[in-house]
Amino acid sequence: MRPPKISRDELLLRCANTFKRLGYHGTTMDALSEACGLTKASFYHHYPNKESLLRDVLAWTHERIGQSLFSIAYDESLAPHERLSKMGRNAGKLFLGDAIGCLMGVVAVDATYGKSELMAPIRQFLDDWARALAHLHVPRFGEEEAAELGRQLVADYEGAILLARIYGDPARIDVVTRRALKQLGS
Repeated sequence: MRPPKISRDELLLRCANTFKRLGYHGTTMDALSEACGLTKASFYHHYPNKESLLRDVLAWTHERIGQSLFSIAYDESLAPHERLSKMGRNAGKLFLGDAIGCLMGVVAVDATYGKSELMAPIRQFLDDWARALAHLHVPRFGEEEAAELGRQLVADYEGAILLARIYGDPARIDVVTRRALKQLGS
């Protein structure tokens, strides 16, 4: 009997959710194959090991969040404060539900303890997020200060995501957005 087919996007989404839920070290190939509804042998046909799968999951996650979140910063049809508001709303949806969101944070914690090669794609993700947020602040603050504000906002959002998950209070992300809007002059 042939194993069920699963699209690449569906496989990566299910694996992203598994890594997010269990962390890198807690995720096994058994858990990943089960999450995808595949036999372990069939799963190994797609990916020979957890590391190669995670690299694809991180790249796929980065691309999806780039399309649904970072790209908003560059939508010149909206005023900067409208873009920032929309980014804040989308961040809340992406990072708090059972979506692909805080995977980068979960993997970053695990990567600092023995998987340093995973830090490069996570840094790239965070840098792209900071650049998108900085883009909104350039007209008011200039390139250098806007870049620093973008990095600080990423840190603020990451902290808010963590606190929102710990305390079950998604409003913490809204607080960061409101503070950023005030800073933007909106």
